[in-house]
Amino acid sequence: MYRDLEDMRQSLTQILTLENGKVTGFVGDSLPPGAVDALARNAVFHPDPTIRTQLRQVLRSAAAFRGIRLAGLGEAPVGHGVRLAVRLGGHCYDLARLVLRSAGARGAGSVVFEQGWAGQSPWEFSALLAAAALRENWRFPLHLRCCLPPLAGDLLGGGEDVEALGDRLSTASRAELANVTLRGSPAGLLRPRSHGELSSLLRQAREQGQAVSLRVQEPDAEAQSDPVLLDALHSLTRDQAPRLLTLGSGARHWSSERLAAWRRAAGGAGLALSGIHPGGLLDPESAPLPAGLEELRVDFDWATRIVLHPEFLAERRREVLGWLRTHRPDTERLSDAQLLALHEYQALGHFEFELWDLDRMPSFRADFMAMLDQLYTVLGLV
Repeated sequence: MYRDLEDMRQSLTQILTLENGKVTGFVGDSLPPGAVDALARNAVFHPDPTIRTQLRQVLRSAAAFRGIRLAGLGEAPVGHGVRLAVRLGGHCYDLARLVLRSAGARGAGSVVFEQGWAGQSPWEFSALLAAAALRENWRFPLHLRCCLPPLAGDLLGGGEDVEALGDRLSTASRAELANVTLRGSPAGLLRPRSHGELSSLLRQAREQGQAVSLRVQEPDAEAQSDPVLLDALHSLTRDQAPRLLTLGSGARHWSSERLAAWRRAAGGAGLALSGIHPGGLLDPESAPLPAGLEELRVDFDWATRIVLHPEFLAERRREVLGWLRTHRPDTERLSDAQLLALHEYQALGHFEFELWDLDRMPSFRADFMAMLDQLYTVLGLV
């Protein structure tokens, strides 16, 4: 960690040139890999908020100088076929590097990164992805998406009132994140007041130049409520027009007729259709990828996988699990895996530093890359 602001400034002069806070050149042909690692680590973990803020600006500026830019409103990812959307929560620098490395090896710019942890600021998220792109010599635009909590009172839990969500939208806009996801359960979206609140948020996003995705999280296994829900979505999107409709992982087991109805409804509302693959693992016996998807969204449950991986320090694993069992109610009947799956972001917020460094876990990195290979094979990007 840098000792203070002066130590940071002296370190920066050894690797790049700055004018009015913007990077105007590198001392060498590119930034040394170790220097990028150090910038990313200090941008997240340094105790001085001024240093964290300045380094996040430096990382974004360095990426821009290198020709790596944040994708703009409505800009389609480079590539053909189904694009991959990866949900990465928290301090995701190492995992983002692996995703970019896998995609770059295939010349596949059709990857979107979705911010998955509300405890992380859009500024930090975009800076870490900029650092990962610099480290992996990424040559495509960076497609980043900010995911907001549901509205207060939604069955998904963790909801916030419309004013708080509006503040989050504004923060994402100032951080130049042009793509945002609003999500809710079918019951939450069908509440009488939800229509007005969601319309207000969609209107605000449009005025700020943001493209909005709408996620219906875990529609019922039965199709009886579909007509009412689809009618509500039509009404909601008639004037505000979000760009993408994402279905929960259960949609992989729907009938072809039900999927066709949702595709028709999405098309009629001007929405692309997206699906979620649970856990990021491709089970050979699972249902095939539904036809007609424009995007496959993957949630790797990465904090859970890291903590339970054999390479993770056993002493640190006991500390993480012990902290969760002490601070979360009703955990006695849960296995370690269930506990982490339910509360991994609370653990991530408390043990963020311990979950950062994957260089000490070569087997985990190899497993993760193999999982990405499977995904790209399914998506036709071999």
